Amino acid sequence: MEENRLLVPLGNRAFCYEYRMGVEGEAAAMAARNRTSRDLKDIREAMHRLETTHATSEYSFELDFRFHLLVARATKNSFFLMSLERLRDTIYKGMLLAIAPSTTDRQEKNQAIRNQHRAVFEAIAAQDEASARDAMRLHLTKCRQSTVHWANEERELELEAEPI
Repeated sequence: MEENRLLVPLGNRAFCYEYRMGVEGEAAAMAARNRTSRDLKDIREAMHRLETTHATSEYSFELDFRFHLLVARATKNSFFLMSLERLRDTIYKGMLLAIAPSTTDRQEKNQAIRNQHRAVFEAIAAQDEASARDAMRLHLTKCRQSTVHWANEERELELEAEPI
C-alpha cells in the first residue's frame, strides 16, 4: 500500500459520532460559557482558514480538526481537549468517510460543513450555551449521516490520506 493511502474500518463509525455528539456538544456549550476574547479570535481564525480552503473545493483534516480542538480548549476543561486529542486518528478516519465520494458533490459537502461550523462559532460568540450545544450536535449528526452510504460495507475503504 502506498504511504499516502489509509484503510478506514467501516464498522464502528457510528459509535464514534455518537460519542462525539455527546462530548463535543457539551464542549461547545462550555466554550460558550467560558470562552475568552482570545479563544474567540483563535476559533474565528481557524474557521476562516477552513472556509478559505473549502472555497477552493479542497478539504483539510488538519484545519477541520483544529476548529474542534479550539472549541474544546475554550471550555477551560482539559479533559475535553485530551479526549479529542486521544481520538485523533479515529476522528480523522470518520472525517475521511464523511468527505469520501458519494452522491453529494464535494463542494456541496464543504459548504454544509462551513455553514455548520459557522453556526457553532456564532453561538459560542453569543455565549449561547444551548445553541452552541445544538449546533455542534447537528454538525456531527450531519457528518454521521453523510457516511450512511458506507453502512452496509463489510470491507475497509481505501482513501487518499493527508500526511499527518
